Amino acid sequence: MDREDARQLFHMAVGLLALAALLVFGRGFLLAALFFTIIAGTLLMNARLLGKKIFIVQWFEERFERGDAPLPGWGSACYAAGVLLAATFLSDIPQIAAAIFVLGIGDGVSTIIGIRGKMKLPYNRKKTLEGSLAMFFASLGAFVFVGSAAIPLAFIAALAESAPRVDDNLMIPAACVAFFLLAGAGL
Repeated sequence: MDREDARQLFHMAVGLLALAALLVFGRGFLLAALFFTIIAGTLLMNARLLGKKIFIVQWFEERFERGDAPLPGWGSACYAAGVLLAATFLSDIPQIAAAIFVLGIGDGVSTIIGIRGKMKLPYNRKKTLEGSLAMFFASLGAFVFVGSAAIPLAFIAALAESAPRVDDNLMIPAACVAFFLLAGAGL
C-alpha cells in the first residue's frame, strides 16, 4: 500500500469515528470533541513550527502528511474544521451524518480512485473524471441518513471536491451545509 492510500484509509477511519461519535453520543459531544481536537491540534502545530520534537506528531507526519502541506497538520486541521462546520450549521443529526459520510468516505474513495484515473477534468487538471465519479457513487451511501436527498447531495459534493485551489476538506462540508440549508428553505 502506498502512502496516499494509507492517508485515505486513515481519512475514512477518522470520518467513521466522527460519524460514530455523532450517532452514539450526539451532536453536543461531537462539537466538544471537535473543539478539543482543534485546540490540541493548534498547540501541536505551534510546537512543531517552533522546532519541538513530539513523537506522536512526527509519527503521524511521516505516515500521513502530504509533502506540499502549507503547515504541519494542515490537512487534519481542515478536516476537523470541515466536520465542525457541518456540526455547527446543521442541527439535524441525519444531515450532519450525511455530510460527515460524504467527507470521510466519499472524499477518501475519490482520491484512491482518482489518483489512478486517466481522464483529467478540464477545469482542474489535478483531478480526474474517475475520481469525481467515485466521489459521486461512494457518497450515495449517505442515502442511509437522508434518503433520496443523497442523490443531489452526492452530485454537489462531487463538484465541490473537484473545485480548483480550495481545500476539499473544507469545500465538501461547506457544499453539504449549503445544500441542506437551501433544500430546507425550499430553494
